[in-house]
Amino acid sequence: MERVFGTIPVVLSGLGLNDSATEAVVFVAWRQTAGEMLSERTSPVEFFESRLVIAVEDRTWQRHLEDLAPQMLAQLNGKLGQGTVKFIEFRIAPASLAEAKRKRARNTKAAKTRAPIAPSLVNAANDIADESLRKSFLNAAAAYLDKGD
Repeated sequence: MERVFGTIPVVLSGLGLNDSATEAVVFVAWRQTAGEMLSERTSPVEFFESRLVIAVEDRTWQRHLEDLAPQMLAQLNGKLGQGTVKFIEFRIAPASLAEAKRKRARNTKAAKTRAPIAPSLVNAANDIADESLRKSFLNAAAAYLDKGD
């Protein structure tokens, strides 16, 4: 996955500052930076004017993550390109977290009910050494093919 993120600064500059695409990429970078445990306890809400807003459950999580913000900011900008994110705001928003959990559950359920992927795509995916990148590739392919129905 790190190899993919290494190309992101070039991709972002090539997008011509498409705000929704940039936001989506920043959200993915947040999830990678936060890791699995923090991604379960946080949810990116919005990205504007170089400020990333992250929903947290309560004041305790907010305080702890504010202490970690400088390191997380450095990691994010290492993935995205220096200066992409200038500030991370941790906002107490349990409703946003609950909605994000419901969305993840729906996506997981949808992924389990998808039609089988063509063997040629599976073979292509098998050439991808990074397991998480391989899964992402197969999920993206399946989602794309589902939309074609």
